[in-house]
Amino acid sequence: MVEQGVMGTSLDKAKPRGTVAVLMLLMAVMGEMCLAADFYGFAAVIKIVSADLSLSPAQAGLVQGAFGVSFALGMLFWAPRGRSMSSARLYLIGLGGSGLLMLVQTQAQDFTQLFLLRLVVGFFDSAVWVGSMKIVMQWFAPRRQGLVLGIILAAYSLAITLDFALGLPYAMAHGWRAFFLVLGGLTLSSCLITQLIVRSGPYQDPHDKIQTDAGVLRSIAARPWIWVGILAIFGALFSVAATATWLIPALIDVQGLAPEQAPLFGTVMGLSQVFFLILGGYVSDRCTRVGVMRIGMWLTILAACACVLAAWQSLPHTGLLIVALLCGVGVFHGGAIFSYVGERYGVNLGPCAAGYAEMGGVFATFVAPSLLGLLLSLTGSYVWAFGSFLAVEVLVFIGFLMLNRLPSAQAE
Repeated sequence: MVEQGVMGTSLDKAKPRGTVAVLMLLMAVMGEMCLAADFYGFAAVIKIVSADLSLSPAQAGLVQGAFGVSFALGMLFWAPRGRSMSSARLYLIGLGGSGLLMLVQTQAQDFTQLFLLRLVVGFFDSAVWVGSMKIVMQWFAPRRQGLVLGIILAAYSLAITLDFALGLPYAMAHGWRAFFLVLGGLTLSSCLITQLIVRSGPYQDPHDKIQTDAGVLRSIAARPWIWVGILAIFGALFSVAATATWLIPALIDVQGLAPEQAPLFGTVMGLSQVFFLILGGYVSDRCTRVGVMRIGMWLTILAACACVLAAWQSLPHTGLLIVALLCGVGVFHGGAIFSYVGERYGVNLGPCAAGYAEMGGVFATFVAPSLLGLLLSLTGSYVWAFGSFLAVEVLVFIGFLMLNRLPSAQAE
């Protein structure tokens, strides 16, 4: 049976100082912003890079999705090993490695080179995610983790917003290679800052006796909680990846949106995600996690319907802004998902479980841009592309309802 997280020593039982905990939260926010900025920097400049390197829509989707493949494989590697590593060391590996590789990406000359480099970057960035989850679960009590995780995930979306609001105009003026150079420099700077500040928190589980990586995986996979988390985050990040990669190109190609307005719409999408992530995290600390996830999935289906409408019917400028705003509701339940997983598995297994759950999300970041890009290449229609987005979200919701009806899915 999986133990719930408890506090053992007198230090464990003491409430961590608020200022120190907030400082650690800021470090996690910075780490996640670097991770997201590196992840979606390509999505922001996808048309510029595609024109420069002669990428087809399918190839562009694969380049964006390549990060997700190696990120998922990296989770399998870093999640269990991260139990014996500090958050600072995980940040050193993750931010240091990805920062250097972002600099190397500026030299890519074709699809193959860019694809392979994106694959390697994702492996290193997965260590950043595990480090951030350790900070949350070692520094904040479970009753506060919904809001804290909502803030961290909102930082993730804020970084995507900045990719579009600041990065895209910069790339339009100076080139995408200069933009990637800036991202690499910021990531390396963040790596240095975390090494000076990040430390381990007081919350630990003295009853955790699992020593092997295989034992960790078996203990987590034995209960359906992890599968609930994987499925839920798959649906949420499928929404993020699908809209971040293909909505603005659709608005340009179908609705006649001027390319100069793309940063505005990217900003609206990102800020909407930030708002709904924080709101959802706040609500999840006051309602049931499962209930908030159920609401979030309905909202994600609504966002998918809005994208299909934008690809199908001509809309006024105000209508397009509403569609961009609705793209944020799909991540309303982000904080609830990871706090659900953390509560079920406890303080020490929680970060590992959150890492494994995130694999569902990163798999979605590969599937979504690749699937929509493939359908776009085959049919030339954004309606078919976003129709697949809607179909996936409906299937995710059905699967979620079925898993939660299992008796073993109930909290002990």
